[in-house]
Amino acid sequence: MKKLLIIGTVGAVALIAIAAKTNAWSYVKTAFGQVSAEAKDQVPIKFELDRIRNEIAEMDSDISKMVRPIAEYRVAIIKMKKDIAKTQENVDKRKSVLLGYVEELDANPKEIDIDGRKVPAEHVRRQLQRDMEGVKNLEKFVKVQQQVLEAKEQALRASQEQLAKVVTKKDDYKIRLAQLEAEEESLKVASIGTEPKFDSSRTTHIEDSLASVELRIDVQRKMLEARNGELANVSLPERTQPNPADLEAVRAYLQGNEPPAKTASNK
Repeated sequence: MKKLLIIGTVGAVALIAIAAKTNAWSYVKTAFGQVSAEAKDQVPIKFELDRIRNEIAEMDSDISKMVRPIAEYRVAIIKMKKDIAKTQENVDKRKSVLLGYVEELDANPKEIDIDGRKVPAEHVRRQLQRDMEGVKNLEKFVKVQQQVLEAKEQALRASQEQLAKVVTKKDDYKIRLAQLEAEEESLKVASIGTEPKFDSSRTTHIEDSLASVELRIDVQRKMLEARNGELANVSLPERTQPNPADLEAVRAYLQGNEPPAKTASNK
């Protein structure tokens, strides 16, 4: 079994090597591409349009995946702006307080009163130095946060632009799909008169059968009229009553006598 596997592997490698050095691989790729194109052409247009419609609908999921990070970015940026503003406000306040102590030291170089307690000026100067370093660090922190905020805002703008492009693409795809569906429907309507939708030989057979039955019925009707027509369709003209024979005139003629004159009573 292992030998067969090894032999098969070696053979496959050899075929790949041969194909890579000759035109065989190009032929294989070309043939595969033609088969794929022909198979795609065999797919009904209506089915392909339905598939594209489903693909466009799936873009809603992609859009939803993009919307959530954008919303999270916007919330984070709003919070960061508030934090930076608050920190900057604290820096400004702290600077104002320290500046007040500096001015007070200028007026009282030996000692100053802090919350009702006399503090040597040297102690205050050292504390001012330490507090000033703290304020500087806060300012550096604010600058770093502002840089991070700018980066986030830039990323947000890029994400929003990308989202807008995707939404625009989806709308464009929907319009193009609607146009293709309208064209496909127009072609379908136009092809009704040119493409047979049924077997024409069947209609010919039905036409012949109906004509044959109609002919047979007509023949039977004519035969029945010819056989029974004199009895069934006798025309009865109106008869006139003949005048009654004048027997007296006949007798007179036969006896050689003149016929008697008619009176009003024997007319």
